[in-house]
Amino acid sequence: MFGSCLLSGTCEVSLDDKGRLPIPARYRQLIKDDGGRCYVTRSLRSRCLWLYPAAQWEKVVEVLGRLPTLADAVCQAVQRTVLGSAGECSLDGQGRILLPAELRRFASLERKALLIGMNNKFELWSEQNIEEQRRSDEELLSAPDLDFAAHQGLEGLRL
Repeated sequence: MFGSCLLSGTCEVSLDDKGRLPIPARYRQLIKDDGGRCYVTRSLRSRCLWLYPAAQWEKVVEVLGRLPTLADAVCQAVQRTVLGSAGECSLDGQGRILLPAELRRFASLERKALLIGMNNKFELWSEQNIEEQRRSDEELLSAPDLDFAAHQGLEGLRL
């Protein structure tokens, strides 16, 4: 289902007191069609959560399972972070998922949050953390010596 689907855009969402996240209507059916399941885990380098539809998560697990974790400490750390903190979530009757408390604490998620489509997954950000990240992104992208062609995959990008 998600092979040709691009998850994009930003949605403001509000978690309830129990830590349930309402999946926006425009994405809810996609998750329902994917068995009503998704997976949430820690981001590798940011204070946000990654939320994967089940089919996309299976692809991530497949790739991570092939990493040389006995010989490479970085690969082992990636597996430990992504797989070790992951939790399966199922849509309830109101189109919500319950986020594990440990992951909510990691990402400083309380009430208001932003769900950002990132192609094969979503990022879930607290208001405070996304503002810090946006400032950092703006600084990085406005650097006068930034050369897009020097970054793999961006060399032909036309915006």
